[in-house]
Amino acid sequence: MPLLSIMSSIWNETAAVFSNAGYSFFKIEAHIVCAIVVIILLYRQQNSSDQTEARLVWSHLLFVQILYCMAGVIRVLVDVSIIPKNYATRYTAAAITFGLFGAMCWLVFEYVEFYQRSEMMKSKRVRFLVAIPFVFNILMLIVAGFFPGLFADFSGRTYTRGILYPVMMLINFAYPVAAVILSVRRRARMTRYERDTAPVMATYPAFFMVCGPLQDLNWRIPFLCYIIVISDIFVYMSYADSLVSIDPLTKIPNKNALMQRLSERFRMGDPETLHVFAVDVDSLGRINGNYGRNEGDRVLILIAEALRKFSKDEHKCDIFRYYGDEFILSADIQSDEERELFTEHIRNYVSNAAMSAKLPFHIRITIGFAKYKLYSKTETISGLIDEAERSLYERREQQNFNALWKNAEA
Repeated sequence: MPLLSIMSSIWNETAAVFSNAGYSFFKIEAHIVCAIVVIILLYRQQNSSDQTEARLVWSHLLFVQILYCMAGVIRVLVDVSIIPKNYATRYTAAAITFGLFGAMCWLVFEYVEFYQRSEMMKSKRVRFLVAIPFVFNILMLIVAGFFPGLFADFSGRTYTRGILYPVMMLINFAYPVAAVILSVRRRARMTRYERDTAPVMATYPAFFMVCGPLQDLNWRIPFLCYIIVISDIFVYMSYADSLVSIDPLTKIPNKNALMQRLSERFRMGDPETLHVFAVDVDSLGRINGNYGRNEGDRVLILIAEALRKFSKDEHKCDIFRYYGDEFILSADIQSDEERELFTEHIRNYVSNAAMSAKLPFHIRITIGFAKYKLYSKTETISGLIDEAERSLYERREQQNFNALWKNAEA
């Protein structure tokens, strides 16, 4: 017997077993347990201090997943005739689960894009366009309910897929496929710490790409129900790990990540070209006092975004929020000229970001640096950072002195 026939026979026998009424309790229990796990994750997310747009979209996704699991319970009850089994109930149960699956695919795409700070998702027009295929599918489901066989024919013992079914499935799967492709394509432009999360963001929609077709082959086996729980736990564990190394305000790596990165850099060998730059906001105390701490936080977020953009566009460097209003950058610099150009570009990026934000106050930063040197105090991590901060304080005093001298001459 050919291998394909053997596999088909095994699949049909398995499906027949799961279609027996004796297994209805198992299937209901599976859906309810999966729903409870997702409810716990949703509760944890709702009580989290991280309420960024990406996490809010994930909350919506978790809610839809809960509905999907409960819709699976209703479909089982119809299948075993606990709920009266007729065309209307069978179509309604199938259409609800199909529509919720489409909503999951759509929200998975949005979550991955927001998590990776996609520029296009900042446009309301783009978000509207992204939602159109999902809305189109829902409208087709509603219309097909009045024309038996258009979506699926439920008149027999088993349902038969209609002419619109493949089209609607392709629309749903386009979302996770697009999410995977975009995640892979933008990886080259990511910072080191963003690249660490890229596999997670590419794997999450891939779960739906793989298990969606399996669920479509036989809806009675709860493939998607299980994969929902596995994928959500996978994402939540990755998020929990990031809390240790990501600054909650600016969403860039923190002091812990800085120490880890420099330790890795030192272990790679003699880092002769390693430079550490300390960037400090001079006027943050005055901004907090005159305009409130919310404006001060806004400034820190703005500078973090400017440094992130600089690291992607100009120089492959690592950026960190060290503490308070101080940021640290680590980079390999080959010459004094490159170092001067590096610091000048940092100032330009911060200045351009401040101008674009149209802030009611002026932002001034001071930049100090330190270069790794063997047999000196900068041959250690703490010595390297201390030297960069000492350079920063000297430059700030020099700037203040120059400003006072200029005012005195005036």
